[in-house]
Amino acid sequence: MECPMSGYDIKKRVNSVLGAATQASYGTLYPTLHKLLAEGCLSVQEVLQQGRPSKKIYRITDQGKRELSNWLKQPAAADQIRREFLLKLYLARNLPAHDVLALVANRREETEAMLTALQSEKNGITDPKQAWVMDYALSVCQAEINWLKKVESQIPVAEV
Repeated sequence: MECPMSGYDIKKRVNSVLGAATQASYGTLYPTLHKLLAEGCLSVQEVLQQGRPSKKIYRITDQGKRELSNWLKQPAAADQIRREFLLKLYLARNLPAHDVLALVANRREETEAMLTALQSEKNGITDPKQAWVMDYALSVCQAEINWLKKVESQIPVAEV
């Protein structure tokens, strides 16, 4: 809806701005784009590039705008949260403390980097609804960082 984009640009945008709400992998993105094309919800334009394959730019159609509007008015499905990090932490009972600390510290560093990226992304947001989602994402990141620091402090240093 924001502007015509390539699949790469869509993935990058979704993962940076909406990372707290959803993720876009190429394995789900391109089949979805092809389905929306077949349903008439998108159009595609091939842009020739010098020395590289053509770039496909996707644009939402009037039909797509109507479908999106209808979907937005429907109640949201129940959230399904899958966090590989939490699964690993849960199953790490037999790992040495230094490995658990490395796992937690790595996650904290990733989350701090995501927080920084989201903070810089927020500067360009003018729509209040998008700002609310960004505030949610920032709050989730900050809460996770606080929790990870607490977990790090509870890992027995003597075992590290």
